[in-house]
Amino acid sequence: MSKLKVSTREIGTVCVFDLQGSPTQETLQEVAWKIQRNIRRHRLQRVILNLQMIPTLDPLGLRKLLAACIRPQKSLIFGASGSLVMILEDTYIPQNVRICPSEKEVAEDFGPFLLEHEKDKEFEAKSVESALGNDVEKRRSKRMHVALPIEIDFEGADGLPIRTRAIATNISEGGLFAEYLDLAVAMKLESLDSELQDKEVAIHIFPSANFPEEYELRGQIKRKELHRKQFGLAVEFLGDLKAS
Repeated sequence: MSKLKVSTREIGTVCVFDLQGSPTQETLQEVAWKIQRNIRRHRLQRVILNLQMIPTLDPLGLRKLLAACIRPQKSLIFGASGSLVMILEDTYIPQNVRICPSEKEVAEDFGPFLLEHEKDKEFEAKSVESALGNDVEKRRSKRMHVALPIEIDFEGADGLPIRTRAIATNISEGGLFAEYLDLAVAMKLESLDSELQDKEVAIHIFPSANFPEEYELRGQIKRKELHRKQFGLAVEFLGDLKAS
């Protein structure tokens, strides 16, 4: 495995630090310093430490990484393996650092700080005649201010189903923009190239602390986007929203 390295990307106003490679005490210290310098230079208040590409760490190495995440107002640890979670349970974790096993916890913790506000990621609202649709339309402005954990399913070129989890950071009656925190899934989707264009998908919006309703709906991928290593999908809704 290659030398341990760290790369950054952004979801809304949240900075994500992705760790990849084979960790040693020397490289861990180097990476921890890089994270600290980045946090101080940009005065970052909310960060995510993504450990999904690091299967294991010894307690000392883990403490070095935790120490690098003390300065922000809140830091989340995402993608920790089972063995890493066991070490974390036996390690002192600062009050501003939280372990998030899935996108649902990340969305609940950071909420509107994950939102995308760019105009080109918005969809024109569709008219919805059903009673449920009218109710959703009334709550539209509220929904635009929360990040929603979602699941997007579609069929691959080989006919096998592909299931992905993401966070909807821009949602309206017309569609949504999904951000992928899971780096492995993002890399897989990016490699599909033009195969994703106009692909029909099934979308499941999970209930969460930010938005208690649960929805199942159909959609169509309009485009994929890679900006500063952050991968996302723009999906247009097909038909009305339907509660599960």
